[in-house]
Amino acid sequence: MKRWIVLFALLLNVLFAGAQFGVSGGVSTLKAFGTPKPYVGMHIGAEVPRDDQISFYGRASFYLKQMQPMAPYENQLLVQAYELSNPMQFEYITYDQSFNYTVLEGGNRYYIGEGYDSGFGAYGGGNVAIIFNSVKRKYDWANVSEAEYYLPSNELPKGSVFNLGFGLEGGAKYTFAGIGTLYLDASFAYLVMAYPSNSTANSGLNAMGSPLLFTFNFGFRKDIY
Repeated sequence: MKRWIVLFALLLNVLFAGAQFGVSGGVSTLKAFGTPKPYVGMHIGAEVPRDDQISFYGRASFYLKQMQPMAPYENQLLVQAYELSNPMQFEYITYDQSFNYTVLEGGNRYYIGEGYDSGFGAYGGGNVAIIFNSVKRKYDWANVSEAEYYLPSNELPKGSVFNLGFGLEGGAKYTFAGIGTLYLDASFAYLVMAYPSNSTANSGLNAMGSPLLFTFNFGFRKDIY
């Protein structure tokens, strides 16, 4: 993670050399409508003011994996013995399935109040979100020997999902002169496209819940001139 932050800072210096821009970071939560609990993570971002009332921003958020709830028997998998002479040629094992989010978003912000880099202000605007999900399965071999049985050929322990969404964002901030800016914002995005890479990813997508996502972010922004 530290390497990505350093590369992010170098990229900002190349893109915005000689211009004012803000670098931000903080904590985030994400909730898909219909899922039992939110995902927790962190974010880093950049913001470039066009003037005191309008800016463009980009943000990358990384959320920790979470185990997906599954219905009884939904997580059972039939495995076959290597030795066909084994009297128990087929056995059931269970698995746990995890899911996480990586969100790349960008858009514009319109400020009211004291503006982008002074005092108290509120902001809002539209955004575009590109979302990646990683789906992983952990198999329970406690009652069946992994050395004697193997997974079906169509069973894939990993998968990924690519999503595209559009939404709105709004928040409030307070700028401390010469120090930086504290901010709190919330956004929602509606996923209009979802592409699972395989059947495992599709299973994770089906358990994800609604395509409507809500995020909350709290952080600190430092402006560089």
